[in-house]
Amino acid sequence: MRRRALIDLEALAANLRDADADLLDARADAYGHGLALVAPLARDVGIGTLLVSTERDAATAAAAGHEVVIGRMSAAEIPDAAIAFGVDGTHRPVMTVSGELIATKHVPAGAGVSYGYTFRTSRPTTLGLVGLGYADGIPRLGSNRAHLAIDGARYPLVGRIAMDQFVIELGDAEVHAGAEVVVFGDPAEGHPPRASGPPGQNAPRSP
Repeated sequence: MRRRALIDLEALAANLRDADADLLDARADAYGHGLALVAPLARDVGIGTLLVSTERDAATAAAAGHEVVIGRMSAAEIPDAAIAFGVDGTHRPVMTVSGELIATKHVPAGAGVSYGYTFRTSRPTTLGLVGLGYADGIPRLGSNRAHLAIDGARYPLVGRIAMDQFVIELGDAEVHAGAEVVVFGDPAEGHPPRASGPPGQNAPRSP
């Protein structure tokens, strides 16, 4: 199964310059980025201090020449990271996360989906199984509310998100196993800007 998390370093550099801050929230549990790539770039654009999650991350940041803060800081002490990572609605998003459509299945109306059958199909339709789940950082908050993109078209996530998979409703679309399913990315490419609701609406957070 293909799982990809891509970092647009050019977008990150441009966003960091606009953010005009000396501290960057680089905790992996906050944004899921690759610190080994981000730390040197942040140094080159003038970021002096990185906020990180662990001692291991601190060593990576220090090796890139940063002052380091480990753990938590109050919201008042952290410059707004929304600009830096392009989730403020005006700057270019830095990350794209995608998974693979593993299989598709035609089902009748009334078919229950995933654990607890919190979603049932309203008509005969096609369901698609995607090889990502909450163990990969997909927030369970997206169950029955997120929309994902395949080739620029949006499809709803239906049923509960499991540990390593979730289901999308494809309807009558001609989509086949092996297709790339984008969880969030650059809206200019037709991607949801974050783990999102219907096109034009955003869920409260990204995975």
